[in-house]
Amino acid sequence: MGLGLLAAGTAFQACTGDLDVPVKNPNQMTSEEFSKDPEGYLDRCLAEIYQGLATAGNGGPGNSILGFGDAGAGSFTRTVFNLEEMTTDNFSWLQFNDAGYYELVTMNFAPDNEIMYANYSRLYAEIALCNQFIRTVQSGAFSLPENLQSRAEEYIRQAKIVRSLAYYYAISEYGDAGYVDETSGAGSTPAQLSRADLFDRVVSTLEEVSAAYGENYTTPAYGYVGKEAADALLTKFYLNAQTWTGTAMYGECFSLAKKIIAHHNGGYQNSGLADSYIALFGANNDEYAAGGSRTNEIIWTVPQDGMNLQSYGGSTFYIATVCGSYDGISSVGDCNLNAQWTCMVARQQLSELFDWDAEGNTTDKRAAIWKTKKDGFAIDNESIMGNAGYGKGYAPLKYTNFAYDEQGNIDQAASPLSSNAFSDADWTVIRLAEIYLNAAEAYVLGGAGTPDEAVKFVNFVRGRAGLGEWSASDLNSVNILAERNRELYGENDRRTSLVRHGKFAGSAYNWNWKGGVWTGTSTSEHLNLFPIPTKVISFSGYKQNPGY
Repeated sequence: MGLGLLAAGTAFQACTGDLDVPVKNPNQMTSEEFSKDPEGYLDRCLAEIYQGLATAGNGGPGNSILGFGDAGAGSFTRTVFNLEEMTTDNFSWLQFNDAGYYELVTMNFAPDNEIMYANYSRLYAEIALCNQFIRTVQSGAFSLPENLQSRAEEYIRQAKIVRSLAYYYAISEYGDAGYVDETSGAGSTPAQLSRADLFDRVVSTLEEVSAAYGENYTTPAYGYVGKEAADALLTKFYLNAQTWTGTAMYGECFSLAKKIIAHHNGGYQNSGLADSYIALFGANNDEYAAGGSRTNEIIWTVPQDGMNLQSYGGSTFYIATVCGSYDGISSVGDCNLNAQWTCMVARQQLSELFDWDAEGNTTDKRAAIWKTKKDGFAIDNESIMGNAGYGKGYAPLKYTNFAYDEQGNIDQAASPLSSNAFSDADWTVIRLAEIYLNAAEAYVLGGAGTPDEAVKFVNFVRGRAGLGEWSASDLNSVNILAERNRELYGENDRRTSLVRHGKFAGSAYNWNWKGGVWTGTSTSEHLNLFPIPTKVISFSGYKQNPGY
């Protein structure tokens, strides 16, 4: 379900000044234009920031703010998915005529990979939009009357939260990367900072934003962010602090996660989790977001609307890549979307987390709608080349374009038309379930909190999935990493989590086609960071990551 405001997004003067990537900016506005309708333009320019997460750009799904490449492939959620999920043991991309994907899937990273360049560019495009909005407001260009000043200050806080999300992925993926904020001059090249310095600056900003909201959580409007989104993102930073800076912050992660959890109730065993996992990824999942009519498990959502807010990223991307013209799965009957790209399957290691029986059934509700052995799919990824590879791996259905009731049953009357080519299901950025798991992992990795609290948090997640309870003795790094993936697969988390546990590059853990070998092989440790793209190096003079 789309944010109507997003469709009206208007680019503002010099909105791409500090991008240092080729960008289209066809709708520049001047401060004189702003003064004609300060309230309207204030809202529309903030909407531009949110639209940067939801679509490739203004003017439909084929239009991109980036001036290069496939517009749909350059959308925010999709570029992050490519690096956070496709490079891991979760998914394999089959259509390798799409340049750069084979290298991602086989962990053969190179600085000239166009998919990585699209990712880096999209992250910094979003950062630039946020920075220029903040600068424009602070410069007085909107000519805001007194009664709009508090709204402008709130919008600046939101822009800083969104900017921090882009930096979260930049820090995770590239390490020593560019940093620019609203105090930098428009058009300046972002200074390359160390990973630890980047972490400190972004975390300090988020902490200041959270403090400015006060102690109490208030519910933001649907599709927007506020204090809870800032704090939820902070728990993700804190959980990775040891890896990214060398200084652990597990105590901070646990205490803040516990505070967020205490804010929620209702739903499954009054935990604040929705009663149905499947319903969280359907066409009406906006009802689980802030301000929705159901249990608000989705803390941060990126709105999608199959009619008015269309994108080849987000849930449309996920559904279309899994659904295809293969016996055993129907793009309309199983996905309710008239899109069948036939591109992506689950890797064997992800599939095996769900304990399938001999017929291809599992009691884990989080994989209840997957297509498996019972549907004619193999589990082992023997081939990953083109359509011949489809079916050589389970089909990991998660997002669909069906509407669901609160028990996870399809509501046909409320579902969008199956002839639609774009999904209505919003993309979930952070859910309360992840906050439960962040707290539990902070205990496992750093002893934060107590074992009784940690196991209680995990058991809410497992219980909703229909699985048996853990005891405190089950709390170890192997189990928590596996449980995290069962819950969060496909939600742009896996690579960062594997790196945090020392199981991405190197020899500690192999999976199908890692290193280009069917059974997997060890890789160089330097691959724990992606290379800074060659084109970025050429205009910025940045130091390349070691090993590239």
